[in-house]
Amino acid sequence: MNELKKDDLREYIKNSELRIFNENIKVRLSKELAIRYDKGFYDDYLEYTNECYKLLYKLNLNYPSNAKPIYYLYIVPFDQYVELLGYPDKFNKGNGGGKPVNCFDIDGFSSAFGISDNLCENFEKNKKSIACFENEIHELSHILHSNFFRNSTILGEGVAETIPLYILDLQKQYTNHTQALIDLDEKQILTVEELLNEEEENSFGVAELLPNKTCSFRFSYISSYLFVRGCIITLEEKHNIDKLKGLQLFLEMLYSSKYMSTWLMFDVADCLEIDRNILLNSKDLQLIALNDIKKEYNEKK
Repeated sequence: MNELKKDDLREYIKNSELRIFNENIKVRLSKELAIRYDKGFYDDYLEYTNECYKLLYKLNLNYPSNAKPIYYLYIVPFDQYVELLGYPDKFNKGNGGGKPVNCFDIDGFSSAFGISDNLCENFEKNKKSIACFENEIHELSHILHSNFFRNSTILGEGVAETIPLYILDLQKQYTNHTQALIDLDEKQILTVEELLNEEEENSFGVAELLPNKTCSFRFSYISSYLFVRGCIITLEEKHNIDKLKGLQLFLEMLYSSKYMSTWLMFDVADCLEIDRNILLNSKDLQLIALNDIKKEYNEKK
């Protein structure tokens, strides 16, 4: 029998110090890093992420059990971020990182955001682009959806892209991303079946549409985004509701499902009243979303 490995992050959090940034955001970090926190070294990043989080807070989503969860930020030392955050090798460039992790605080979301201290300390909010803004909201969106589901990379990344780009309308401002989607060859869009295969092979997020860009320009992220946006548009039309209510309904649908992987996608198809094989192997939903983006783009011109 294999020995159960100790959860290093849980041990780190158990011995951490707590700082309350505001009524919605709490921070945990080591005693050493807490000294730097108290000196204001992380203020720029905290103010920036707070501005991003306020946009999500104002969506006023209804969480399971009527919860009002707190957003927890877990700041970890740069020399331990790979081990403590379980940072994936395929995305690691050796310069620090951040990702959703288990939240060990009972008043928090199911996930917290773990980040290496160097990214907080060296953050220059006045130099951040629309790509950085979208990416920050993307990461925070993972925290939000963690109270509804955490068992699908495809749906997780799809929701995390859909919230900033579609629900918050950043697609209209993120012009180089919009242009990349408009120029996309339909053959480059992955089906749900292909995305499931990437999940299984641990190759999700490896292939890039454009180099040296954020995850928004990776084929699997684009395809997941178009798929989830297509699902929400379908719910809007089916129930005659707006996109925020469509998002709420989609999240509740995932919360109520007991399945994973292919069976989870079958459950999504059943809830949308779409043939299971069409959802899995066609690109119908993805193209609904892409055509919606092209329509918005042409109306803006």
